Amino acid sequence: MPFVSLQKTLTKVLKEKKITGDLDLFRIFPMWSDIVGDKTAKHTRPVRIKDHILYVEVDDPMWLTQLKYMKIDILEKIDMKIKKGAFKDLRFFLKPTG
Repeated sequence: MPFVSLQKTLTKVLKEKKITGDLDLFRIFPMWSDIVGDKTAKHTRPVRIKDHILYVEVDDPMWLTQLKYMKIDILEKIDMKIKKGAFKDLRFFLKPTG
């Protein structure tokens, strides 16, 4: 069996699964608590990326309100930790109950 580089394998898998675009953006998922801090991360969870917009699920209405004020700071931290202009917006929504 010939050696195949990890990069070629990943490229093939991503292409097959139709995962395209800026893959750096997906680093947000494992880095979320480093970016927003443990306290905020306990109440939030990034759930999807679409058109350079990060959608974040929030577990409490009070946190939802607070996060709207924190949005610019979070975007600046993302710019520093992932890359400048990684996301054009953050959209926070309340976690569905039930």
